[in-house]
Amino acid sequence: MVITTELPATFHVVLKDRGSQLLNYQYAGLPAINLDFRNYDRQSGHVVLSPADIVKLLQQRLSPTTKIVSYKAERLEYYFNNGLNVRLPVELKANLKTEQLYGISSIRVIPDSVTAYAMPEVLDTLRSAITQSLNLANISESLVCKVNLAKMRGVKFDPSSVRVKINVDQMTEKSVDVPVKRVNFPAGKTLRTFPSKVKIIFQVGMSMYRKITADDFTLVVNYETLLKATDGKIQLYLKSVPAGVSHVRIVPSTVDFLIEDVVEEDS
Repeated sequence: MVITTELPATFHVVLKDRGSQLLNYQYAGLPAINLDFRNYDRQSGHVVLSPADIVKLLQQRLSPTTKIVSYKAERLEYYFNNGLNVRLPVELKANLKTEQLYGISSIRVIPDSVTAYAMPEVLDTLRSAITQSLNLANISESLVCKVNLAKMRGVKFDPSSVRVKINVDQMTEKSVDVPVKRVNFPAGKTLRTFPSKVKIIFQVGMSMYRKITADDFTLVVNYETLLKATDGKIQLYLKSVPAGVSHVRIVPSTVDFLIEDVVEEDS
């Protein structure tokens, strides 16, 4: 049996008895309450013990002369199952801000998946284990943080926390020349742009500076879009941008163009 609810470690009670007996409780500690789950087994996987139930269990463990004056706690509620579980990916909930001229190059969650225990009808609804919100500002160096998983009613995660490894890099500016590519052009048509290449300016971490090249960017114009242009100019956009770059600009962002027929040479 797996308890999928975090149970309280202690209860607060006020007792009345002879001084010697109370001193004995103070130094030896109050006896633990042992719950026999067979007495509370429910097919629903959900058990609720009222304060009166808990007081009765505690009274059985105390000296016959001891009276429970008050008990400060709400009902004891827990969920359980017989070991049913699924493996779920961990979803990081975070708001991370770096200092100026720094950027986050990568984030790794360790482990990237956890085991969730719950009743079958609950397991069927789970898609991921979401972390508690990680909020960090003015980050200027790589760091590792421990983050607890957000609690869900009737669900136990194992492990209940993950490590988040945040790699930070100093940012610098780089530019590459990227050709303009045509897409969805019919056979017999070709495209000329003026200029044929444009400059892509972006920020990248120092560790990635040499790895990012013009081949990592794809700059395209669509034939259908060109047909709608009335002034011979077209707005450019990037179809793909490599991971790790930011503040991307296209210079110039518009180009002149001509659609030409492809002339086949006589054989």
